[in-house]
Amino acid sequence: MPEQRRTTYADLAFGPRVRARQREVGADNRIDPPGDAPFLLDGRDRRLIREADFFLLSTVTEAGWPYTQHKGGPRGFVQVPDGRTLVFPDFPGNRQFVTLGNLDAGSRVCLFFVDFPTRRRLKVFGRARTVEAADDPQLIARLGEVPGMPRRIDRAVIVQVTDVDANCSRNITPRWDGAAVDERIDLYRRDIAELKAEVARLRSQLG
Repeated sequence: MPEQRRTTYADLAFGPRVRARQREVGADNRIDPPGDAPFLLDGRDRRLIREADFFLLSTVTEAGWPYTQHKGGPRGFVQVPDGRTLVFPDFPGNRQFVTLGNLDAGSRVCLFFVDFPTRRRLKVFGRARTVEAADDPQLIARLGEVPGMPRRIDRAVIVQVTDVDANCSRNITPRWDGAAVDERIDLYRRDIAELKAEVARLRSQLG
C-alpha cells in the first residue's frame, strides 16, 4: 500500500501556479516528509500563541472573497488545550457578524500571529466552529478565568489545526507594548538610583 501522509502547509498553500512561480526563481525545493503521524504544535508555537494579545483571523465569504478580522484580548485569551486545538472567546462587536456567518458557511480559517519583539510570525491553518455560551457554559467560564478578560463572552471559537508555518522575520519592525517599555525603563531607573547613591557616598567621603 502507498504510504499515507497528513495534509501539510505546502498542500494547503502551494498550488500549481504557486509552484510555477517558485520554479521560476529556484525556490520550489520545499518537500514535506511523508507519514501519517498527526500534526502537533511544538512548544515554541504554543508559547507564542498563549502569550499573544492579538491575532488576525481570515475566513472566506460566501462570495468567495477573503475576509480578515483583528481579534484581541488579554494575554492568554487564546488557549491551547492540546497540540492540535485552539480556543478563543468571541466578544460583542459591531454586529456585522461577517466572520461568524463565514464560519457557518465554511470552516476553513487561517490565523496569523506576530510577536513583534522577537520578530516571529506564525501562520495557522485549520477548521473552526463556534460554540454558543448557552450551549457550553463551562467552556465559557474557563475562558473567562483569564485575568483581564471582558465580562461578556458571547461564544467560543474552536479551531482544529491542520498545519502551521513559521517563516522568516524579514520586514517585521520590532515593537514593544507599554508594559514592556515600562519594565525596561524601570531597569534604567534602578541603575540611575544606584549610581546617584554611589556618587553621594563618594562625595560624603571626600568631605
